[in-house]
Amino acid sequence: MAGPAMPNVPSRRNVKVLTDAIIALESGTGVSAMFLTKRYGAFTIDGTAFISASVKTLTVGGRSIEQNLKPHKSLQALRTLEPSDGETADEAPGIEQDLTAPAVAHGDLISVLFVDPAYGPFTVTGVAVASTVSDVVLVGGWFVSRAGTTAPRVVSVEVLAASGTHEYPLPPRIVSWGEDTEGATEY
Repeated sequence: MAGPAMPNVPSRRNVKVLTDAIIALESGTGVSAMFLTKRYGAFTIDGTAFISASVKTLTVGGRSIEQNLKPHKSLQALRTLEPSDGETADEAPGIEQDLTAPAVAHGDLISVLFVDPAYGPFTVTGVAVASTVSDVVLVGGWFVSRAGTTAPRVVSVEVLAASGTHEYPLPPRIVSWGEDTEGATEY
């Protein structure tokens, strides 16, 4: 089996530590946030945390970290990232899509760099989840590909371990989009 490519989900969610980290967090800070949901399993989002204009909460990669300064129920771990030398979010428009992204199968452990106009560059690492409904592959709720074509916001895809060769739990395939409310998909 491959070694850990992302941190393991904490055995116990420490709400006090998460709350303290959120209170100390400033909009514009680089963070690594680990989430756990029924639909997408465990995944991390590394990117810039900022206050969303629409929901008025701290988000990273479009996913809420908190609500009223309390950790979002899917948030398992949160840490700040050191800024990379010479790399800033302002350089995101210069990032180009890798048109040779590898094929991704359900259950592969992957790391995907996305660039979104609203969220800037961010990386989602987790287990790929395929949908039998519309032939898409997702990681952490973000579309990676559809019918084998790389999604528009994907810059690069790295397959860290093929399905069955890593230790992370495999979420079931998505067989219905239905009512995918946040409450229905959280542990």
